[in-house]
Amino acid sequence: METTSLAPLRTVRDCRWTRHGYRVSGVPDQLQPETPWVCVRTGDRQSVSAEECLYCPYWEAEPARRLH
Repeated sequence: METTSLAPLRTVRDCRWTRHGYRVSGVPDQLQPETPWVCVRTGDRQSVSAEECLYCPYWEAEPARRLH
C-alpha cells in the first residue's frame, strides 16, 4: 500500500499575525531596522523567520478577503 505525505502549506506570508518588517532601501541586511518579516500576535513587533513561522504553535491562516 502506498502512502502520500503532504507538506503543510504554512508560510510566513499566509499567517494572520505576520507583517512585512520595516526596511530601508540601500541599507545592508545587518543594519536594517527589522527583519523581512515580523510577528504582531502579542501586540509587539517581533522578528520571525520563515522556519520559525513554519513550526509556530500560534500560526493561523490569514482570513479570506472578499472581493467586491
